[in-house]
Amino acid sequence: MRGVFLKKLHNATPRLFYPSLRRLTRKEGVPFQKEWIEKETDVEMKENIIFQMKTLQVRKVNLKQTRCDGVEHSRLVRNRCGFEPLLALDSNGEAVYQSLAPDTITSWVASAFAINDNSGLGVAPTTSKLRVFRPFFIRLNLPYSVKRGEKFALQVLVFNYMEKEQDVTVTLKHDDNSGFDFLNKDGSILKSRDSAERNYNVRVVSVPGGGVSKAVYFPIVPSEIGMVKLTVTAQAASAGDGVEEPLRVEPEGYRVDRNVPVVIDLTNGTDFEKVVQMMWPSDFVEGSQKARFELVGDIMGPVLSNIEGLVRMPYGCGEQNMLNFVPNIVVLRYLKATSRAEPSLEAKAVKFMEAGYQRELTYRRSDNSFSAFGESDKFGSTWLTAFVVRSFAQARAYIFVDPTVLTKSIAFLNGQQMETGAFAEHGEVHHKDMQGGASEGGIGLTAYWRRVRWLSYVLKHLDELKSDAYGLAVTAYALRLANSDKKKDALTALEKLKITDKDGTVHWSSSKGIDKSKDTTQYFYQPRPVDVETTGYVLLTYMLDGDTENGLPLVRWLTGQRNAYGGFSSTQDTVIALQALGAYAEHAYSADSNVTVTVSNGADNHSFGVTPSNAIVLQSYELSNMDSNVDIKATGKGTVFAQVSYSYYRNAVRDDSPFFCSKDLKELRGGNRMQLDLCCNYTKTVGKSNMAVAEVEALTGFKFDEEEMGKLTGISDLQRVELDHDDTKMNIYFNPIGGTPVCLSLFSDMTYTVADQKPAQMVLFDYYNPEEQVRSEEILLSDTTGSREST
Repeated sequence: MRGVFLKKLHNATPRLFYPSLRRLTRKEGVPFQKEWIEKETDVEMKENIIFQMKTLQVRKVNLKQTRCDGVEHSRLVRNRCGFEPLLALDSNGEAVYQSLAPDTITSWVASAFAINDNSGLGVAPTTSKLRVFRPFFIRLNLPYSVKRGEKFALQVLVFNYMEKEQDVTVTLKHDDNSGFDFLNKDGSILKSRDSAERNYNVRVVSVPGGGVSKAVYFPIVPSEIGMVKLTVTAQAASAGDGVEEPLRVEPEGYRVDRNVPVVIDLTNGTDFEKVVQMMWPSDFVEGSQKARFELVGDIMGPVLSNIEGLVRMPYGCGEQNMLNFVPNIVVLRYLKATSRAEPSLEAKAVKFMEAGYQRELTYRRSDNSFSAFGESDKFGSTWLTAFVVRSFAQARAYIFVDPTVLTKSIAFLNGQQMETGAFAEHGEVHHKDMQGGASEGGIGLTAYWRRVRWLSYVLKHLDELKSDAYGLAVTAYALRLANSDKKKDALTALEKLKITDKDGTVHWSSSKGIDKSKDTTQYFYQPRPVDVETTGYVLLTYMLDGDTENGLPLVRWLTGQRNAYGGFSSTQDTVIALQALGAYAEHAYSADSNVTVTVSNGADNHSFGVTPSNAIVLQSYELSNMDSNVDIKATGKGTVFAQVSYSYYRNAVRDDSPFFCSKDLKELRGGNRMQLDLCCNYTKTVGKSNMAVAEVEALTGFKFDEEEMGKLTGISDLQRVELDHDDTKMNIYFNPIGGTPVCLSLFSDMTYTVADQKPAQMVLFDYYNPEEQVRSEEILLSDTTGSREST
């Protein structure tokens, strides 16, 4: 909106004035480049009205392609957007607000209220409307993504709201660098020179006036991976339009992410040099390689830079939602402890915390407990309730937390304590390692929620934990918080279980470990999350005594396990490890650092400078050479945390897995609808998995049927289903899966015609042990009738 005039209607001069503009209606994706802002009927604001709002006369406004958040992106409109400026009035009691209208054809509503020292609050009961429109435009109809080599018809819609019919020439820009090729009628590929000579990139269509639209099609096949720019122009005798939109082109196969953290320690002033090797498998998909080098001069830097996306996994249950909540507390405590003022970061952390708090309340049950899926679970979880209560109590220093929520949830927890002092767990424990120790609720759980009689119970059963690293770590932390002399016994037992690596790092493991030579297919190659969590608890115990000397080897190991986003593999390991690293950083923070780092990869060469002024800034450099060796050199004084993050795609492989999934893909309605029948079970002979999550892709050109999702709720062991990626991906949450297969049917409908479809991917994994997973793909046969195969 440009030039809203605000006029005072009575003598009281407001001190503060808050106009608000909200979109009234929306036509998604409708473009304009030279906007017309049309005058609406003036609204006379009468009794108790402070201002009269008038729209400007009709005028042309040249705009960039922007959306409401200011990010340049053609034809993209957010579901909600608006302007809420705070304006100061001049001596005449008037103010003018100017802004560019976002790139969409729609109507906007302007409303206002004002505050005055004498008159108090004044609210305008009526609003003024503004309409943004253009009579001729085009729109691209694109799928969420396509895979390289798939053939599809790009649809361009031409809209004509003028009175007369228009003969329109539509052109799709195409050259050697376009990233796609045209398809001939016989299916052969036309390069840029051939397509230009034959006018394959030009269509002519007659579009009647009066709001009629016509579609033209360009059969293309993407040849490059990434965001391929599509530039389309439409020219008529008396009007024209142009659109530039990105098409997301993905590689075939599934993505594998690798991350190699590097701690550059120059505290002693010596130079640093290390070679990191990127391991490219022989069967990676050509052109799918990506790599970057990142560094930050603060141990908490990766968290500060990426607090909203620490883990690249779905998190749609009550416990996983806490990943959106707890790290914000760590960040705010760290900033306060180091006396650093970062207003924008603090505001973002508070915003995420408030959103996480509200979302977590949706998982609260009528008995005041919390569970992974709220009322849909049979029982509330003692452990999750304790986790939430502890986190909410810590958050009270930064956001409002309803005290009755805490009081009632604490009452629930107290009601779970047995005569022995142990706490009972009647709910589904998705985090199995928390149950370790004694059979009646577990020492780990009892130590986690420290209340009356807990200490005597834990001390009585302490010997049972002598070989349980996780239980010992939680217990040692609890005993130290209670200032119990027995904490030394727990730490002594832990000392016997610690693992010291060749590089001097120290950690604890609750398993036999993972063969690091194995080419796993998980999101990030890392140890079991429970090992990270265990080591985090030990570090927290050390930090309660300010023991940074013993804590440093643990810090070096933990920072070496982080993923490229600053988090770890799962939820609990990320939460506990970040709390531990934050506690260490509060003790070890130093503002005295000056380091120069140089990274080389073949012809790529780049230098970074790290000083106190940019220590928390995450600096990065994209590597383009893809040589296996990355040379890192550093000079100066201080500590820098770096990482080499790289990824590639490869085709699905069969691997030993504790899960098995059978699939049957059926074609319905002449190929316009697909039915995928899945049956998955746990293959180990004893026990069940932790909570399991399946991520299922739809075939390119298809979207999952949201209405059919409601029919899945009655299936046993199925807790939650959600759609992602514009309904082209489905995340399915299971209760722990056992030997009995869990079967379900997923339906998807064709929205775009695509030929030579590539296989769609599916992965089922244990949320707390992501390395335990099974991957497979849906492969369509060339026939067009009957049942289609999947493997």
